Amino acid sequence: MPSSAARSGTELYTEFMGALPVAKLSVEEYLAIDRAAEIPSEYYDGEMFPIEAVSLRHSLISVNIAGVLRERLAKTPCRAAGGPLRVRATPTRFVLPDLIVFCGKPVLTDEHQDTLTNPKVIVEILSPSTADYDYGEKFIVYRRIESFEEYVLVAQDQARVEVFRKTPDKRWLISTYEGLDAVAEVESLGISFKLAEVYAGVELPVAAGGN
Repeated sequence: MPSSAARSGTELYTEFMGALPVAKLSVEEYLAIDRAAEIPSEYYDGEMFPIEAVSLRHSLISVNIAGVLRERLAKTPCRAAGGPLRVRATPTRFVLPDLIVFCGKPVLTDEHQDTLTNPKVIVEILSPSTADYDYGEKFIVYRRIESFEEYVLVAQDQARVEVFRKTPDKRWLISTYEGLDAVAEVESLGISFKLAEVYAGVELPVAAGGN
């Protein structure tokens, strides 16, 4: 029988998930499977959930935002990362944001250096199939992260960015920016950007491009 290192992620996934009823996976089993798999998965309390492929529009917006963040953060102690990079929100919840920003030294879980625990800002690009999750359960999970301060949600069907900010008393307030001329602010990082930068080269639906 081949070793785990030589076997595909699909084989490992089938071994652990193929039988019914599905047994709960340990964190160690999840990480072994996910690191070998072609398609990454999130992990919730013993269950794995593969991430869907993204659209061209989603990908273009992601590249644009990454470029904006890289430029704005160049002379700061903060860095943007994607990939997607795995984030451990709780001991039994591992999630995959579209982009994250961490400041100072990254706090990683082990020598693989693929799981971060101290994101400051998280960016999600909304898709029709995941928007409810991003606004709901995923945001609830993210709020369990002590270092997490701002949540940036970017629409891909119109020029709109929403930023949720954590207040000193741990409430979350929302600011909405609409139209290509609007300027969004990420206060915890001390940066701002025009939505035109986020949607540069992106073909939005007719009448959805904003100002």
